[in-house]
Amino acid sequence: MEKYKKFLYILKAVIFISLFTSALYFESAKKQRLIILCLLFIAFLVTNMGKYFIKDKKRVYIMSFAADTALIYLIEFNSRLLINYFFHSFYIIVLLEATLTLQLTRGIILGTLIVLVSMIKYIYLIYYKFNLSSVSQMMFFFMINILILIIASFAQQNKQEKEKKDVLYKELLDAHRKLREYTDEVNRLSVIEERNRIARDIHDNLGHNMTALIMQLQMAEHYMKTGSGKTQEMLQSSIQTARDSLSSIREVVETLRGKERIISPEKAVRTLIDEFSQKTGAEINLNISGEVINDVKAGTALYHILQESLTNSVRHGSATRIDVELDYSETSVSFSIKDNGRGSESIKEGFGMKGIRERVDDFKGSVEFQSLNGFNVKGILYLEDV
Repeated sequence: MEKYKKFLYILKAVIFISLFTSALYFESAKKQRLIILCLLFIAFLVTNMGKYFIKDKKRVYIMSFAADTALIYLIEFNSRLLINYFFHSFYIIVLLEATLTLQLTRGIILGTLIVLVSMIKYIYLIYYKFNLSSVSQMMFFFMINILILIIASFAQQNKQEKEKKDVLYKELLDAHRKLREYTDEVNRLSVIEERNRIARDIHDNLGHNMTALIMQLQMAEHYMKTGSGKTQEMLQSSIQTARDSLSSIREVVETLRGKERIISPEKAVRTLIDEFSQKTGAEINLNISGEVINDVKAGTALYHILQESLTNSVRHGSATRIDVELDYSETSVSFSIKDNGRGSESIKEGFGMKGIRERVDDFKGSVEFQSLNGFNVKGILYLEDV
């Protein structure tokens, strides 16, 4: 593109020099006038060729066309002929360049001024030679200039429209590329989020049931050693717990297949607490305040939070009593799970506690773990608009 521009400027210089040389041949200029014409032409050539180096400076570039027009007029003014068509051809070249390289509106304004300046010599011609030939020449040259101005303006308009379309097309491609990147990133994050959710569900369900199963087997072992008749009953209960564990895993798989079983949040929580209390022998007190909102996502998260908290209370804290409080409002649900277990001197968040925190974060809530006269999990979930 740069080589093409250089070639056009060199070609333009050759045309100007050829026209000027031809004009001088018919001028028969004397020494003084010849020097003036040559100096004016050199100034014009320098100004015109200088556009190649100042195109980025818009104001200077526009002013250079005004300087070109003024220098052409001075060259014509020093001609001994009323109309020297070789000099007059300079106007056409400058007119074409102005309308084709400047922004459309500026090109039309500057082109119109060039046309008006180019007609001054014809006014002189009509003044000194008022006849049909002179008027015809003026009208012909005027119409030629107007036609060139119109055609060049249309060409510049098409060029600008094409440039706008190219810019819009590039922006569209860039937006499409970014959208594809965002889509890929969302898909990647969705896979990671789903993987983490599956891990949490398996950990919560399996860990919860395994804790109950271990306690039942320990109780069965104890009954066996003491010769109690409850051994068979406890083994049967252990078998049922194992079956429940298998059923829970199957439910996770069914959820992945889009066959999630939906039950009311309150019923799910009460069933969880009753079954866990029966299996472990822990006393669990449930207190629900406020109107329970049937938000499936929040209910599922709360269910797993309670499941993990109850499991930790019995498995790690050896708790025998657990108090569960749920407080529903229109926009949130607060929860507190406090036990009478041995607590912990330093709280280190394992996979289960991290899972609780992640579930709470999904609802832009907060959670804190406290170890004081037992262990307490306290937090809040902010509900989606229902």
